[in-house]
Amino acid sequence: MHTVDLISRRINTLFRLGERKDGVFLTDLRKEYRSDLQNFIVGETLGVRDGKVVIGKNTYKRWLQKIKTNGFDYDVKFI
Repeated sequence: MHTVDLISRRINTLFRLGERKDGVFLTDLRKEYRSDLQNFIVGETLGVRDGKVVIGKNTYKRWLQKIKTNGFDYDVKFI
């Protein structure tokens, strides 16, 4: 698989997760994205479901918007 295609698929997966109705589990994200999201959600109210941290849909969508406009706060190794 071509590198650009792989990066595109991984980013697309982030945006598809945002379409879930009841939030996103932190463990649903690949490890390379978690530190950026964790930094973004500091101070936010989060939920717990089935023993896992759940990020609310609105918070997650705000993080996606931040990625679109400003990019990631950390270097992300896509490959």
